[in-house]
Amino acid sequence: MVITRVADRMAERIKTLVYLDALVPEHGDSCHGLLRKALAPEVARQFLEGIRGVAREQHSGMVAPLSAEMFNVRPERLDRVNRRCMPQALATFEMPILLSGRAEAIKRRIFILADAWDPSPFRFFAKKYEGVAG
Repeated sequence: MVITRVADRMAERIKTLVYLDALVPEHGDSCHGLLRKALAPEVARQFLEGIRGVAREQHSGMVAPLSAEMFNVRPERLDRVNRRCMPQALATFEMPILLSGRAEAIKRRIFILADAWDPSPFRFFAKKYEGVAG
């Protein structure tokens, strides 16, 4: 979401967009909306309930990070990865991204799929950008 928005603001300075396990939005998309596109309805519902659940239960408006264990991070790296995972505002998942379309000028897009966990919403986007790198 972030690099797409940055690219939209400064496309003339970017030659290639590299997405690593990412949701790739279009104008008006939100993380929540993209999860619904990328996953089966029941799986998307579980993700969304999990994301909203912590914020609601703790009345904090913050979403707890997913653990490294969920992503099948190697055991020797679990502590290091988990220490870097921080809560994030629920609004960042729900707010739509507003794009001007300038990023469409960046034709070279690479998607790196770290495919060690399931169900991954990122496969949907990896497939979309398969063979796009120039």
